[in-house]
Amino acid sequence: MRGRVRAPKLDDQAWSLLIDDPEGGEGPGGPVTLAGLRGGPRSGDLYLLVHGLGGDAERPYMREAAAAVRARGHASLRISMRGAGRSSADFYHAGLASDLERVLGDPSLADHARVFVLGFSLGGHVSIQLALRARPDPRVAAVVAICAPLDLARTVELIDHPRAWIYRRHVLDGLSKIHVKVHGHSPRFRSIRQWDMATVVPRFGFDSVEHYWRSQTAGPRLREASVPLLVVAATGDPMVPAETLRPYLTRAGAGVDVRWARRGGHVGFPANLDLGLPGELGLFNQVLTWCAAI
Repeated sequence: MRGRVRAPKLDDQAWSLLIDDPEGGEGPGGPVTLAGLRGGPRSGDLYLLVHGLGGDAERPYMREAAAAVRARGHASLRISMRGAGRSSADFYHAGLASDLERVLGDPSLADHARVFVLGFSLGGHVSIQLALRARPDPRVAAVVAICAPLDLARTVELIDHPRAWIYRRHVLDGLSKIHVKVHGHSPRFRSIRQWDMATVVPRFGFDSVEHYWRSQTAGPRLREASVPLLVVAATGDPMVPAETLRPYLTRAGAGVDVRWARRGGHVGFPANLDLGLPGELGLFNQVLTWCAAI
């Protein structure tokens, strides 16, 4: 609520990219327009910001991240995934890193020498999937995943539990807007499982929700990251519980820097957060200092 009331004012310009859609399934098909908001210099470092499930480029944490990037003199591009914000009516999923690759292939971004990808929640998972590509864009210097799930099946199970109803309802309300864009209406989805089964599975040709979650989950593959990876997790996260992360983060490998926040929740932290990283206190101060040292 504080983020909504005090969201930074930015003079970002509308950005969009028309891409061919190679994905299978029973979805709309054809060209897809990805939209976002771009600000800062047209060269130097670029920070690509990726929102969470049910969000878009205008979410408060996206605006706060862009403002922090701009304060350091860098450029930012906060995108809306398929169906979100001003992007084309379509659906996206937790492993759709191919869309991030296409974003970075936009000729208008060619003058940026280095790219840092900052993903939040499910957008963090998508960003990790980009880091797991054998040959990502050579300009990608590092990936930061903030409050990202690492075990899709277990995370869905917990957020679909009755005690998590307020968080689940918040996410599903955002997803329902995507369904309206695609189909002109939306049923009242009661669980993330139901959403995935009704939208992601048929759209992208998965055999089942279990096949989707199993095939796209990034946690077991963290050691394969081809670029430096910073994972920020919260011990009190109500949407991506710490118990779903620890089995993977404890054996993530030397290429993954894991930082646990003992204060804060899901993509929301106190202004004086200390992750034990260099730089002034605060999530973005420390994350951006980490990136600058790469």
